[in-house]
Amino acid sequence: MKVRPHILFAAVLCGVFGAAQSASAQTNAMVLDTFMETHRVENVGAGWETVSLVNSYTAPVVVCTYVLPSFASNEAHTRVRNVTPSQFEVRVQRFENSSAVTTSDVHCTVVDTGAHTLSNGTKIEAGTVLSDGTSGSAVGWGGTTMENITSSLTSGFGSIVVLGQVMTYNDPLASVFWTNNCSGRGTPPTSGSICVGKHIGMINGTRANETLGYIVLDPSTGTTNAVNYSFVIGADTIAGTANAAPYSYSVSQDYDTATLTQVAEDGGNGGWAVLFGTDPLPSGAIQLAIEEETVAGDSSRRHTQEQVFYAAYETNQTAILTANKTVTMSTDNETVYALPDHDVVYTIAFENTGTGVVDQNSLFLVDSVPDDLEYFNGDFDGAGPGTGSVAFSPGTSGLTFSPATDLAFSDAVAAPTTFAQCNYTPSSGYDPAVRHVCFSPKGYARPLSLYPGNTASLSFRMRIP
Repeated sequence: MKVRPHILFAAVLCGVFGAAQSASAQTNAMVLDTFMETHRVENVGAGWETVSLVNSYTAPVVVCTYVLPSFASNEAHTRVRNVTPSQFEVRVQRFENSSAVTTSDVHCTVVDTGAHTLSNGTKIEAGTVLSDGTSGSAVGWGGTTMENITSSLTSGFGSIVVLGQVMTYNDPLASVFWTNNCSGRGTPPTSGSICVGKHIGMINGTRANETLGYIVLDPSTGTTNAVNYSFVIGADTIAGTANAAPYSYSVSQDYDTATLTQVAEDGGNGGWAVLFGTDPLPSGAIQLAIEEETVAGDSSRRHTQEQVFYAAYETNQTAILTANKTVTMSTDNETVYALPDHDVVYTIAFENTGTGVVDQNSLFLVDSVPDDLEYFNGDFDGAGPGTGSVAFSPGTSGLTFSPATDLAFSDAVAAPTTFAQCNYTPSSGYDPAVRHVCFSPKGYARPLSLYPGNTASLSFRMRIP
């Protein structure tokens, strides 16, 4: 796995420059299309982590895979809850709701509900279904515990790759997604017969109803929006974490992110697929294993060989941020001329002209106030709808701006290099002590390759003394 550098904004023009501000979100995001993205969420443990999405969705389907660092770590899997059009929550959990887990990365694939096609023609379909049954070796693997989603597919797939996730947290006791062809526990699903469900391994019991999310993909390898991807039905060679893990699938790329789902259930104990090792995605390989619960029955974590569906992604995306500053005369002036006691309006327009997203919440821009101007700390547009001293227009950038948290000032001679250094409180009205105006818009800054019109802008006023 390559270590992708964080993509940050750095520019110098017309008194505007950007510096790298620490990003609060521990996630590396790739956007394949406006309906699909991936996240490698860093350092996920037993506590819930909120993952903000780059795209705006109607009803996103989220599938996540845990990275088991080593066999010395307890078995664990991902739980997901509170999925909204703009975010979801994820944690790592053991059976039965145990938090004795090792903090590690989680890899997620997100697709909007519905049928889609990537730019190269690859078909993808995502949906959800309510699971009101529970499978397992103690309670049975029969079809009555599963949901048949065959008729919900509209894309006309041939072969299929299926990714899945228990996508709600109605029951704090764990269950994991599984799938087959609706007639045989160990038989892979097909486009003409696909059932999905949740199982609890060898535990004797049941679970509350949960929503299952599923993503069905054309088996294919290709490139879209500068992301190399592979959607593959892996060989029947992946055994348990206690057998001889890690096991490997050979690949032709150095992937950055991968999401896995076990294909059917050859082993009667029940299992799920995990990425394995401190570097589960070395160049040319995906390292993985089958994990089991240790609460009931066989606690050895040994498992018969299984197939695994995988979706793997390698980014060649770049974010290219540009900024442009323009100056106009305020319409509140008596004339259009730059005279004493007249106001000028500065507008800083910036956009991401690349294919990749800017790291979440990492933007930091500073405008250094010229010696012959005074910042106006008041209502920017007077009788207009705005109430603050800065007017923000997001375009399709996906960015947000709240003056209460994203606007600050400095009275220092030297320009600040972090938002924290902007700690001056300005007076109301025109304040000649303001030397630098600091902006920290929130979000990812979507790429122009997928979002035409993604230019965002910040406008504010200065007075000519």
